[in-house]
Amino acid sequence: MIYLRYFRGSTFLHRLDPRAKLLILLFFIFVEIAFRDVRIIVIPFAAALILYLSARIPFREVKGTWRFMVLLIVIIGGINGVFLFAFPGANAHVIARYWFFTVTVEGISAATAAILKLLAVAIATVTMVLTTDPSLYGPSLAKLGIPYKGAYVFDLAMRYLPAYVNDLETTLNAQMARGYRTKGGKNIFATIINTIPLIIPVSINAMLSVYEVADAMELRAFGAKKQRTWFRIIVFKQTDYAVVATVLVALAVFVYLRVLDPGIWVPT
Repeated sequence: MIYLRYFRGSTFLHRLDPRAKLLILLFFIFVEIAFRDVRIIVIPFAAALILYLSARIPFREVKGTWRFMVLLIVIIGGINGVFLFAFPGANAHVIARYWFFTVTVEGISAATAAILKLLAVAIATVTMVLTTDPSLYGPSLAKLGIPYKGAYVFDLAMRYLPAYVNDLETTLNAQMARGYRTKGGKNIFATIINTIPLIIPVSINAMLSVYEVADAMELRAFGAKKQRTWFRIIVFKQTDYAVVATVLVALAVFVYLRVLDPGIWVPT
């Protein structure tokens, strides 16, 4: 199953302020959008991998998450590759031709860059989610000046996603104990289709629980005041300032590289 719950630890990332983590994630998203040069994209990809390894998250706990992520990225990369090899540029360096596909150096470079970009953002996102205490989402967004209602909505969303996955896993295990087996074998798509009868009731139950939470919040006069206090107090530390400064310097360097517009790298 997909593991998106908070993984407790005492590493550098676990102690980092959530606002600093958000800045790191925005940096990776910027690189994904701005660049197509493999030589540049491999730098944030390596940085994301180092961050993930430094979090010391046991692979057995998140192997389901990575199986899903890699499958999704391979599908997106494959669709991207179809268009790249089906419609090559006029001055492309052709390597081989098969049917109406034309394998080019530019196509391979662009497809590799697309996969690396998606992997970098996926690794960074999963790392930040698994190392951030869910109770800190709301206070962190409030510190950024976001109205507390919006901050609380995001806080609840991040809390309910792991709960939904946990309920789905519990339901699946209960049905398997009663003899239910998902058919499909190694075919991941067939397995997903056969899991739909379990997903539907869990989703309905999750939607009904949202109304219960809304009623409970209304009974406690949530939203009656324009301002509110938070139980958890978040304060930037020297380490957080150092991380923010490092990310800003790296962002300035990548903006300069974007101005140079390297485009797609064609190895010669």
